Amino acid sequence: VGQGAAGEWAAVLGAAGGVGSATVDVATRLGMRVVAAASSQERLAVARKLGAQATVDYVHEDLKARIRELTGGDGAHLVIDPVGGDHSEAALRALRRGGRFVTVGYADGRIPRIPLNLVLLKDAVVRGFEIRMLRQYAPDAVKAGDRALARMVSDGMRPLVSRVHPLADVASALTDVAERRTTGKVVIDMTGGV
Repeated sequence: VGQGAAGEWAAVLGAAGGVGSATVDVATRLGMRVVAAASSQERLAVARKLGAQATVDYVHEDLKARIRELTGGDGAHLVIDPVGGDHSEAALRALRRGGRFVTVGYADGRIPRIPLNLVLLKDAVVRGFEIRMLRQYAPDAVKAGDRALARMVSDGMRPLVSRVHPLADVASALTDVAERRTTGKVVIDMTGGV
């Protein structure tokens, strides 16, 4: 989606969440250097275990300044943003000229308002990624992605699962996700009754 290449810097927002942790894992397996951004040291430790080379606590640090500093001053080649909210603009500002910004979702609950002059001045590419329609609009990309994912799984990649809940506890599981008390994926065990 972001056309990342080995050796490039990728900044991943929400790096310990379900989408973010998978993105950190895949990007590092592709040889990218990852700057993981999250809201606490505990969450950043999760991203480091997945291979992130550098981290930013965007609650206590200036996201734009830290990404630029950690990438040698030029900024990230790629930003993956599954969070939205206030951090999106700072992450876009942390892109290097000609960088790519991919919006994946809005876990923060707020859709960001991005000043388009930033896109113009940075010669940036901004795109959205919405997986539900991908098979319909880009079947060849899905096939290529499936092959790449199969290789990574055969090399040992596994999703980060923080908790497994029985089906009867689905409301509690969803509350934990909504209130950001989890890292990685939360699994609902469908083998039990309700």
